Amino acid sequence: MNSPLGKPDNSMVYNMNYKQKGLCLILCMETFHKDLKEKGVGARNSKNDKKELESIFTEMGFEVRLEENKTADDIENLLTDIAKEDHSGRGCFACVVMSHGDKDFFYASDQEYQIDALAEPFRGEKCKSLFGKPKLFFIQACRGNKVDSGVVKDAGDLTTTACKIPTECDFLYSYATPLGYFAWKIPGESWFIQSLCKMLKENWQKRDLLQILTRVNHKVAYDYNKKKQMPCFLSLLTKELYFFHKTDQD
Repeated sequence: MNSPLGKPDNSMVYNMNYKQKGLCLILCMETFHKDLKEKGVGARNSKNDKKELESIFTEMGFEVRLEENKTADDIENLLTDIAKEDHSGRGCFACVVMSHGDKDFFYASDQEYQIDALAEPFRGEKCKSLFGKPKLFFIQACRGNKVDSGVVKDAGDLTTTACKIPTECDFLYSYATPLGYFAWKIPGESWFIQSLCKMLKENWQKRDLLQILTRVNHKVAYDYNKKKQMPCFLSLLTKELYFFHKTDQD
């Protein structure tokens, strides 16, 4: 429910009772320009990840848009255009990035793109129809070249300008790996995206997003044994997020 004029919405659950759960933008980079190839940024295959992402987000009620091998300018323009759309009939926005990367950036098809810049068009009042709604970013990319070999474990809703909220609130960033570490994949799929899709499929109708992401962390940490990987997430959400209509009383 929308709040009365000038009063904050005190519900602790995001309203997802919309005709469409949200827009999910998938940015997938598999081929790169010559100058990046010369720096060692090689082609990648995300066939299975794309298939699973499109399937689960469609199942959850999202409009899914797949954009592949875009330049940095293309990505900036895409995000700016999406921020200008009318999201009043949507409950949230999600963006999934799949590419190579390092530290605080991923590679567009032609150059580096700062992860922080993904959220810029949606901050504050730049996108008023997503104001007070969740903006979710899932990043499948390396954030360094450290390899985690593991250790042996011993057995044993909308407000008005009269009610101010922080510019950075209602965002969530979910990463395949912590800063400094390598993110593992095999041809066609990655540990993180496959685990994310599986945990969403099993849990989206009964658990909130942070519970689901904790299960993603557990699956990646314990189900892959050759090397280890630890996803992580930063939540600036101000309420619980369920991908089904849930109220505080449920």
